[in-house]
Amino acid sequence: MMTVQTQAQTQPMMITQRAGLPTYDGSIRIELSNRPVPYHISRCYPGALSEAECQKFSLACCRLACMSLDVVRGRTPPQSLQRTLSGPCIQRLETLSYLLENHLRTHQELKAKLCYLPAVPMLVYTTLVSPNTIEVVVSLAVGKSTYWVTLVFRRSGSRWICTTADLG
Repeated sequence: MMTVQTQAQTQPMMITQRAGLPTYDGSIRIELSNRPVPYHISRCYPGALSEAECQKFSLACCRLACMSLDVVRGRTPPQSLQRTLSGPCIQRLETLSYLLENHLRTHQELKAKLCYLPAVPMLVYTTLVSPNTIEVVVSLAVGKSTYWVTLVFRRSGSRWICTTADLG
């Protein structure tokens, strides 16, 4: 499992205003990455976020994307994501993991490329669709390959639950 930590920022967060709605750009430091991971957050409804909120959310999305990929690769048990992912979302990851495991039995070269190297976040792009829905795309590097993870969060009471974790 990947450990993700933030470190001191090298550049301040940039807030830009387009058509009255703000966007936030910045970067976070992650332990396995040799460079800062840039993030971009845009809003489809009025409001404001602090730099700390943007960094915290981007870091949490990186962690969840890496853990989701680790579940699919068979490196992390799906139960470790029970509090964050919805039941149907966990079932879909388990199904994908089963299908990938069967495929990799006959493709050892692909297994070597995908299963043994760590997942390193490269980019986080977030859209705050509504006060109850957030969509995130995280680019992950596994060796020389790039994978994209799409996460959709919906508010359930006072908690955010990931209802979609799509890897490709």
